Amino acid sequence: MNRANSDSIPYDLLYEILSRLPTKSIARFRCVSKLWESIIRRQDFTELFYTRSSSNPRLLIGIQHYGEWSFFSTPQPQNHYGKSSLVVAADFHMKFSKDISPWYCSYASGLIYFPNMRIPKEDKDTKRVLCDPSTGQYAILPPDLRTTNNSNYHWFLGFDPIDKQFKVLVFNHTVDDKLVYHIVTLGTENLRWREIICPLTYGYCWEHICINGVLYYLAFDPNKEHDMIGCFDVRSEKFKSLNLNPDCFRNWSTKLINYKGKLGVINLEDDCDGRFPLKLRMWVLEDVEKQEWTTNAYTLRAENKVVKYRQD
Repeated sequence: MNRANSDSIPYDLLYEILSRLPTKSIARFRCVSKLWESIIRRQDFTELFYTRSSSNPRLLIGIQHYGEWSFFSTPQPQNHYGKSSLVVAADFHMKFSKDISPWYCSYASGLIYFPNMRIPKEDKDTKRVLCDPSTGQYAILPPDLRTTNNSNYHWFLGFDPIDKQFKVLVFNHTVDDKLVYHIVTLGTENLRWREIICPLTYGYCWEHICINGVLYYLAFDPNKEHDMIGCFDVRSEKFKSLNLNPDCFRNWSTKLINYKGKLGVINLEDDCDGRFPLKLRMWVLEDVEKQEWTTNAYTLRAENKVVKYRQD
């Protein structure tokens, strides 16, 4: 497109056109002109684009092939039970190098945080990187967080939907077995790690998820019989804990999921030999303040066309 012609388009019309483009196109069109870049960087444009994108949600798909991860996206079906074709077109976005483990990544609201990515791939030193897989854009986080043993660190990415801010929360066990917490707020002028206080003293597991501005993660208290759920409010940066449903015991398959905007915990149970039938249990947190859970159980038999499942 000729730059002179693009700049002659009425501002309101240009604003409207850009807000309806795919994410990858928005990333490219920032280079068209200073006017286009200024529009795309505006906070009100970001909010409008986010709102319209949310009305047409897409599924992000990660596929591992010979150790290399490729990311695709496809429109999320709105009618899950209708008679629709199972064949969908997936758009390719980007690949991640073989030395990146997805199990140590953290995901929230379309972005992925990598605590140990090499950029460029040939670089010997790893960096803390926040990446948008739909556009391929990334940002490198400040490296001045003091580390003593990387294996004792856990990284959680959270998103505050009110202030539209991403934050990275880091848990660390020190040499004297104390828990230290640091946080960085993305998009601020002074991008630096801050130490914050957490009144909770229990340990934590890697499994976590961010739902409606709250980071939930599996936690355990050695003095209690049942596991717990740690909660971190991304906006207020306050912690609290929830009791997990008494009949929910963590195992190799335990996952935290977003079930219709609520926290869900799922377990897969099988016979000792790993054969059918399989039982999938799900606990849904219906009321956070009252800590009320509902339980659902689904039995999967061989005739349910479950071809294979894997223990990771």
